[in-house]
Amino acid sequence: MWIVVAIIVLLIILLLAAIMSSITITLWYSKHNKDDKAVLDVKMLYGFVKMHYEMPSLVFANMKKGFSLRLEKKNNIRNRETAGKTYLNKRRVDRWADEVRVMLKSTASLKGWFNRTMQHVQIMKLDWSTNVSTGDAAWTAIATGTLWGIKTTLVGWLSYKVRMRNKPKLFVVPVFNDEPQFATELSCVARISCGYALYAGVVLMVRILKVPGGPIRWLRLAKQAMR
Repeated sequence: MWIVVAIIVLLIILLLAAIMSSITITLWYSKHNKDDKAVLDVKMLYGFVKMHYEMPSLVFANMKKGFSLRLEKKNNIRNRETAGKTYLNKRRVDRWADEVRVMLKSTASLKGWFNRTMQHVQIMKLDWSTNVSTGDAAWTAIATGTLWGIKTTLVGWLSYKVRMRNKPKLFVVPVFNDEPQFATELSCVARISCGYALYAGVVLMVRILKVPGGPIRWLRLAKQAMR
């Protein structure tokens, strides 16, 4: 009897510990002229669950195929690594747009759910630096001002959607030389509690069930994403 009680208490403690933990998402992106690289890390349950995604290359193939994107995935759950190549083009963007429309039709107030969930996301770090040169001093100065405007607008919109725990560090450095140059590096760390993520998942399921045919449409989208 005491063993059963001890097991139940232990399970409750583990459940509470899991709920009180956080999901941490770390994004790093770098571009230097034509060279692109991105890394995405996701950690859950105090680091016991880790997922790693890496984009080592992004190359423009042609007008039809668009950008050739190579992805590498790794996680410590199945202890396996996968790699593959896909193309980012107008056809894929249109497909994503169609999928978003299906989600909106298949979920009650999906936008409201998304906005409320984003309000519980905390940005712990946001560093974004850019070096730019057009090869001409006057145009470099104009490009610098334009980039400052774009960055402040994007970060301002983001701060309206999520919680900024620390002040973002933004830099735009004009490089006055005779050769065109563009280099940018973005580092971002976001966090959301596992407890609220679970709650948001349950709310999403309820909203899907409220719409006739909603679960079937979501299953179809899931099957397409796994292909």
